Amino acid sequence: MKVQFNPNNHTYTIGDRRLISVTTLLKKHGLTPDYSAVSDEVLKRAADKGVAIHEEIEDYIKRGYSGFTQEFLDFLGICDSLGFEPLESEVILPDGDLTEEEADALLYAGTADIIGKIGDESVLVDVKSTAKVDRRSYAWQLSLYERASGRKFDRLYIFHLGAKSEAIPIERIPAENIDRLLECERKGEIYSEPGLVVPSELLARAQEAENELIRAEQAKKEAEITAKEYRAKLYEIMDKQMIKSFETPDKRMLITCVAPSTKQTLDTTRLKAELPDVAEKYTKTTTTAGYVKVTIREG
Repeated sequence: MKVQFNPNNHTYTIGDRRLISVTTLLKKHGLTPDYSAVSDEVLKRAADKGVAIHEEIEDYIKRGYSGFTQEFLDFLGICDSLGFEPLESEVILPDGDLTEEEADALLYAGTADIIGKIGDESVLVDVKSTAKVDRRSYAWQLSLYERASGRKFDRLYIFHLGAKSEAIPIERIPAENIDRLLECERKGEIYSEPGLVVPSELLARAQEAENELIRAEQAKKEAEITAKEYRAKLYEIMDKQMIKSFETPDKRMLITCVAPSTKQTLDTTRLKAELPDVAEKYTKTTTTAGYVKVTIREG
């Protein structure tokens, strides 16, 4: 018994039973971005563009046809940079024959955009063309696809194609969280993300460290203001006496008088506005490490 997909109404069925799709499941449980404030026209335009990009990539993988959009060219560039070889496209998951027992237990289905490999490593890819990157939502989507496939991939990626095309490595959602989501769906309950569990001592030490940093930064600002005032007075005296440099008797401080000068900088905001193609061509993409941002509130 196989999962069947009807592209006309975007539904999945197995036998005579309808399955919930991955996208519907995530939306139902609040695990996707909220686009309620975006107009229907804008959403439709974005959806149409996304479909066109997916069709270009599917034609390339299945039939060897080359697309013509910038997003398709970016896709090829990402494949080259990663050494990624796409093998399958638009794969209905689960994709094999299921036993009657497996079919009865099946709750959801979905369509994986691309399955391929990098060297000997298996890779699961979903293609996005959204304006913003929502890693958490993507992690849920790919993790559910992986669970439905019945295999564990070596790497999960989002190929984000747009103004800043990039390959985004995705960390999978823990198995226990997926189990809890599916259990909530079976019971007719809404899943809620687990809260952060952090030792109280760690939180207390982190807060004190942040408070100490705030105090140090404030002291630095005040010292910089004072030093700036003294430097201005020293510059005025040295300039009037035409002294280029001066060293204190104990040799601990060297004061150098730097003459006024001009410098040239690139107006990147104006360049992006007036020559976006040139700006994009010479834009360098780098990957930064993840981190936590801490905000200390007064009171």
